[in-house]
Amino acid sequence: MSDERVHRRLAAILVADVVGYSLRMGQDETGTRSQLNAIMESIVQPLLDAHRGRMFKTTGDGFLAEFASVVDAVDCAVEIQEALNKPEKSDPDQLQLRVGINLGDVIIEDDDVHGDGVNVAARLEAQAEPGGICISRSARDQIRDKVSYSIEDMGEIEVKNIARPVRAFRVLRNSDEIGGSVRTATPPRRARAIGAAVVAGIALVVAGALIWFEPWAPRIEAASVANMKLPLPNRPSVAVLPFVVSSNGADDAFFAEAIAEDLTRSLARVSGLFVIARSSTLDFVGERASPARAAEELGVRHVVRATLRRSGDRVRIDAALIDAVSGRIVWSDRLEHASDDVFDLQDDLVQALASRLSIDLVRTKDQPRFTSSPEAFFLWMKADHQSWLNTPEGYDEARVLANDALRIDPDFARAKSILAFVDTQIGYFRIAEDPRAALDRALVTARLAIEAEPEDWYSRAVLAQALMNLRQYEAADAEYARAIEMEPAHPRLLTRSALPLIFLGRGKAAEKRLRVAVRLNPSHGWLPDQLLGQALYIQERYREAAEMLDVARKKNPRFIGNMWWRAATHGQLGNEEKAAEAVAEILALMPGAAISKSFIQISDEPAMERFRAGLRAAGLPE
Repeated sequence: MSDERVHRRLAAILVADVVGYSLRMGQDETGTRSQLNAIMESIVQPLLDAHRGRMFKTTGDGFLAEFASVVDAVDCAVEIQEALNKPEKSDPDQLQLRVGINLGDVIIEDDDVHGDGVNVAARLEAQAEPGGICISRSARDQIRDKVSYSIEDMGEIEVKNIARPVRAFRVLRNSDEIGGSVRTATPPRRARAIGAAVVAGIALVVAGALIWFEPWAPRIEAASVANMKLPLPNRPSVAVLPFVVSSNGADDAFFAEAIAEDLTRSLARVSGLFVIARSSTLDFVGERASPARAAEELGVRHVVRATLRRSGDRVRIDAALIDAVSGRIVWSDRLEHASDDVFDLQDDLVQALASRLSIDLVRTKDQPRFTSSPEAFFLWMKADHQSWLNTPEGYDEARVLANDALRIDPDFARAKSILAFVDTQIGYFRIAEDPRAALDRALVTARLAIEAEPEDWYSRAVLAQALMNLRQYEAADAEYARAIEMEPAHPRLLTRSALPLIFLGRGKAAEKRLRVAVRLNPSHGWLPDQLLGQALYIQERYREAAEMLDVARKKNPRFIGNMWWRAATHGQLGNEEKAAEAVAEILALMPGAAISKSFIQISDEPAMERFRAGLRAAGLPE
């Protein structure tokens, strides 16, 4: 680019986009485009012309314009919003805009405008309410005492790639309520000059809305912090709801599940972000797919919801990030890629969500999946799911799927780790014909996977499991610790890593990991409750242990380990009736069971002796 074609100047930049555009497009693509085109042609462009503004870019769901005067820019924005939000027009599905305005230094290249001045305006637009206008301090200083609108201070906001926070202000239009009353002001200076065009534009837009949208469609309700079942974390928090699938291919439903799971895990890797486990969001479908309900039940502020469609070799995701506490759509967009570029689509989505949450993006770049083949990756995801069913059939299916993945990518370490996991589990549970051989084979395979991908947390966790099943608890704990360094917020990893700590007699450390795991996964299964009960027993907190073990029993009444720990706990508490009940359950399933034959072995001798003492007090034979 030659110097003659590049120069800087001070300009007022206006950025606007449609609220909830992607979701509307998913409902009615033709109708949404018809409404937006009508707005642009009949309202936006005439007002830009009237206020000497120049539209230099359209974004599909919005536009960017520059003005020589901040007063012109703000007047133009106010008149656009007034035209779209006439009080006599009450259609709930009228398109709404958010507008951000900044006065700043910009770079002019041919007809394009960019630079920090534009970036700040775009970030301010994201802070505006639907139908609202958000401006920077530099813009506020220019219009002070020159316009009749009220200005409300919103405080400082962080802007990506801008070193200092930006002070933001809300422009309160004539119809905005302030302190419960409506302020009146002189109409904007050029309103009457274009009144006829605006009225005609509104008529066209409203007509389009009535034709293309259902007035009874539900609005986004705000969640109540007071009704939240769990306290909001002290950092940005988010839950990814199950994707809605708008295509009907044979594998589309699983594909959507896999994308949602990978998105959840990728977001969880972002430093400073609290992400709810996907297993806790699975119930939020159909009538329960309300962002407000999900936020209240899971204790999060933000909710991601999306629609996925596959057509031929293309994948399209319409996604929205919703601030459930305010009911506001913070961000929405459509992303589309070829099926073999689905990893790029996922990474683009994570980057977009993380940036809207003002999160450091360092950890979201180049998410490691350890294969370049999406097909192999999704086969591994299926195999992983099957392997955790803990049934002989599930283990067999996991092995088949892992081998299928390896045929596609022979170097895929996670597929090899599945084979190791299957072997160690069928060896530990004595499903294999030769359990010891299966345990030893698992350890060899797991170590080979680590040699291939030493930075893969999943393979580290499988190696830890193989070591734990061989009762090498110290080594298992060390591998789990390495895996957690790589993946610090995975509920299942945190839960499983508590096992060697319990068997090492480190109840407090185990409890700490389990508390994090259950908060990340409020709808967790029985295992975290069971292990929490064991961790509390190790710490001699028997009453609390009994409560957690009873919760685990209700979720999984057939788990034999729960019977042993309940017997010991109630023995320690002197609850003779409950202790005798637990012992009877043990003997019914394991005739001849005795303290000396316990399969539960704690390497910390004082802790093991307390366990034996509890069983003895419960009445289990020596």
